[in-house]
Amino acid sequence: MISDKNKKLRQKKPRPLVRLKIKLKHSNIASILHDCHQLWESLTSQFTNLQGQSDLEKDLPKKWEKHGDLILLPQNCFTNPEWHEIDQRALWEAVAQHFGVERIAKKDRICSDGHRTPQVSLLKGEDPWVCHVDNKIRYSYDVTKCMFSIGNITEKMRMAKLDCKDETIVDMFAGIGYFTLPLLVHGKARYVHACEWNADAIQALRKNLVDNKVVERCTVYGGDNRKVCPENVADRVLMGLIPTAMESIRAACGSLKIGSGGILHIHQNVESKINKQNEYVAMEDNISCNKSHVLTEWIFWAKETAQIVKNTMLEIYKEKSLKANIETEIIHIEKVKSYAPRIDHLVLDLKVITHRS
Repeated sequence: MISDKNKKLRQKKPRPLVRLKIKLKHSNIASILHDCHQLWESLTSQFTNLQGQSDLEKDLPKKWEKHGDLILLPQNCFTNPEWHEIDQRALWEAVAQHFGVERIAKKDRICSDGHRTPQVSLLKGEDPWVCHVDNKIRYSYDVTKCMFSIGNITEKMRMAKLDCKDETIVDMFAGIGYFTLPLLVHGKARYVHACEWNADAIQALRKNLVDNKVVERCTVYGGDNRKVCPENVADRVLMGLIPTAMESIRAACGSLKIGSGGILHIHQNVESKINKQNEYVAMEDNISCNKSHVLTEWIFWAKETAQIVKNTMLEIYKEKSLKANIETEIIHIEKVKSYAPRIDHLVLDLKVITHRS
């Protein structure tokens, strides 16, 4: 049986955000074309040499993020070399005027440095720090050095709804506070141990803890969580790294309280086979999901991960010369988003049950 406390993980759809400073424009194709054409008309009226160059109009942004007075453009716009024929200072001034902002930045690919460091260039302005408010939480960070994933908003809202007032939590990949802050501010966690190895993210995290008035209930550990994560402290552990967080599974298991276990929230990109026979199936009765039907690979991944966690816990107890009966219980599978038709970002809520013998 699942306790009343764990049933809270089975959430309905998240409530609307109180305030959101990131804006993505627009889902409607007609609106996108209209916005692009307006920007194009604005630019051609100021730079007459652009007139008649329809290829450049196609190179305008179809979406963007707005952080206060800063517009963050995607990497797939303003890529045509012809743009460099225009005075760059005048070009970005014109773009900023069109959007009604003071600063412009442009994305490039995320670095494969283990820190998920963004490659962002500041095209207009000098201060790269931005702040937006999401569900009454202030997130500040250097947009050229840290990233904020809008695609994880539903998961942040889900974590914010947990009742954690008597819990000590370990956040293995804290970043700027994506999950740490909702758990402290709304979940009322008793204490959070936040691990992060990106120095720029740590700087932002420390600022955000102060700004949101929860700094006294959090300790930040800088460095590799496999080395710095505290042991025998946690009732709940977050493993919010994709494509996989499994390299840190031993540290996560070791952070759970000896003798009482706890709950792991394990993030993973799960790939499904491209096979017409591999269709969606009904969820098993004792497992909840935010989707009515799931792919068989989702269930296979959850059960395989549960076994890995059980084996890891048994190894840890054996090394400590402790005897215990250890079980794992799959509580919930949450689909956060899809990266491709057959690659899904999932979160496994796994309960670890230990009985000292």
